[in-house]
Amino acid sequence: MHPHRIFTAVTLSLGLVACSGINDSWEVKGGGYIKYKINGGESHTIELDADDVEIPFIRNSHHYLYLKTRPEESSRGDQFSIMVNRPTLGNNAPVQGQYSWFIAENTEKSMIYADSSIVHFDQKDDSTWTADLSLYVQDCRSGYCKESLPRLHITGRLRYWIPAEDR
Repeated sequence: MHPHRIFTAVTLSLGLVACSGINDSWEVKGGGYIKYKINGGESHTIELDADDVEIPFIRNSHHYLYLKTRPEESSRGDQFSIMVNRPTLGNNAPVQGQYSWFIAENTEKSMIYADSSIVHFDQKDDSTWTADLSLYVQDCRSGYCKESLPRLHITGRLRYWIPAEDR
């Protein structure tokens, strides 16, 4: 075989291998992440699968955004559940109660205080939703929740891509 043809065949093969995973990204399959800090400490990330987030009117007739992370996605054992009713661009309060809570390091569910917490959406369209988080939660890290303990302040960033088939 001619060296030029070998070079062309190898180049084509490498190009196909390099592009084979191009449609496996979050932007196509859906999903995203929450990057956050607790009381200004070390940064943590929890990955979001496409099914971890419900966007209003995507595969449903809901007026709310609801996300719930999976425990296996956090090496620390942290988990979020956040619901925002009728989300708009700008500041939104999470729904207080059974749908908005945080678990720190595999301990008890900590209530997110809606009166002082903010989910600030700066993008929400047919492909991407992004928000800054400023959440105040009970400190339940000792294994039980006490109102007398200072609240934990969680700051972070939410980014979620809607699956291509739902756009």
